[in-house]
Amino acid sequence: MAHKPPIDRQALKGKEVMNPVRFFKLLSEKCNYIDQETAQRFYMGLVKLISQELRENGIVRLPHLGDLALVKAPPRSMLAGRGRRVIEGMYLLKFYANNKFREYFSKLSQQKGELDPREKILKRDL
Repeated sequence: MAHKPPIDRQALKGKEVMNPVRFFKLLSEKCNYIDQETAQRFYMGLVKLISQELRENGIVRLPHLGDLALVKAPPRSMLAGRGRRVIEGMYLLKFYANNKFREYFSKLSQQKGELDPREKILKRDL
């Protein structure tokens, strides 16, 4: 059976949540209303830096957020006809959140009375 991720990305496309124009508008507002094109160039520079560091070192520390790391999955076995085959482990991109960042959002989830933002968007639990 296929794995179904908890976030339906196709449903979010119609909700303006994953709209790049909205993202760069919000980013420019957070950066003291700089030009949206400047915010987009800065962000793309950050993406290029992250991909370069991952290629060279395999790990990138993002201050206040966490670490992005390329981790090799262990080999696993599978059935192939009547026999078993071993599939070599491949590299996966993992995000390890900073403890303070994780604790902040876990405290928010414990508060009563507030609707989970994901429930507002998709009208369902994730």
